[in-house]
Amino acid sequence: MASNLLIVLLVLLCLISFSSCKLEFVSEICRHGARAPEGDNFGVHYKNGKGMLTSSGFRQHLMIGDELRNRYVKGMPKSQNLLSSRFDPEEVYVRSTQVERTVQSAYAQLLGMFPLGTAEDLRSDQIDVSTPPLNVHDLEDIITELGTDAVQDGMQPVTVKNYGLYIDSLIGYGGCPYIVNDYLRRIDDPQFWQDHDDYFRPLVFNQIAKAFNIDIDDLSFMKIYKYSDALFAENFEGVSDRFNFTSKEWEIVKSMQVPILIQMLSPYSSQILSLRYLFPILELMKSRMGQDYNKELLKSFGTPKFLLFSSHDYQLSHIMQLLNPENFQLEHVEFASILLFELHRRDTKACRDSSEDACYYVKAIFNDIQLKLPSCSSIDCSFTEFKGYIESFGMTYDQMIEICFSEEPLESDKYDEKLRVLQ
Repeated sequence: MASNLLIVLLVLLCLISFSSCKLEFVSEICRHGARAPEGDNFGVHYKNGKGMLTSSGFRQHLMIGDELRNRYVKGMPKSQNLLSSRFDPEEVYVRSTQVERTVQSAYAQLLGMFPLGTAEDLRSDQIDVSTPPLNVHDLEDIITELGTDAVQDGMQPVTVKNYGLYIDSLIGYGGCPYIVNDYLRRIDDPQFWQDHDDYFRPLVFNQIAKAFNIDIDDLSFMKIYKYSDALFAENFEGVSDRFNFTSKEWEIVKSMQVPILIQMLSPYSSQILSLRYLFPILELMKSRMGQDYNKELLKSFGTPKFLLFSSHDYQLSHIMQLLNPENFQLEHVEFASILLFELHRRDTKACRDSSEDACYYVKAIFNDIQLKLPSCSSIDCSFTEFKGYIESFGMTYDQMIEICFSEEPLESDKYDEKLRVLQ
């Protein structure tokens, strides 16, 4: 009891005096920005192509990146001096699922974090030698226009890691046959969807059927996602008015998203999916604290100060369900939603060079709402409590890998097409 009281008092002192706390690590899990529907566009023309980010989606993530630069990069007004003002590959690790829109979202966000003009310039003596081994049209004009910019306008390219669909051991579910098999068993089995079908059918099925000029009897809850998905995309872009939903009806349509995504997996598979994201975040926190950590898990990550997982509403739905915050109920995952985990160290003499749990606490923040996790005595969660919460799910990283490969992949028609829904 006394130790818990001490932690609470120290956190309160940290809140009173911002300078007494130091940000040590940030991880972000985000949904891609606004996009065209993944499936049928139902007659609406999107110039960017099916499933691809729209210009609005690019803008969303550029603005997110700009705000994160404002919060976390040295020299900005609200900076906590976490990252260098120029991109440093030792400080930033970015990983995307195997879908174009998540890669696009990551690049747009990174352009906001490390904007034009932040790339390293050439030295003047490098200008004439920095040419490729082929004849370049208008070479002298290009050299004059670029000046000392390595890339036009000083753009800073940043690596976005993207592994094959069937080999990614963390955020590509082809790398976990157990999850994929569970999904394939459930997606075409009406029994898993019947309760949701019974609940939502009298509320909005008729309105959705009218919006797409289809027979209501052709709709079921497990088949409705492509229609609601198209409605979300069109509503955001303002390109279609298929049906005049009332505000209450529209909220019901939006409220179907999370149950659809959650019901695609059993609770056990959902837990595995979520921990595949949370395990590396926890281990990276340990590495930043100077504690022992799982080096095998982090061998491809290094020990960055900022980690970005560019993902989908699917992953955020399951992770938020696992976290189960006491002060927030997830009802809809908007385009460009982000979940942040910030690791803070109390910048006192006793904690300055300490790796002890008691010197650190974690903030979990979803779309700028700080979450109160069930295991935590306060909204600022002590690292001991945060680590204990992740460990309370009763699964280690090694056990997770063992479970993932405890089954051989099922044979299925259109396997790749169905698996893409999980990406």
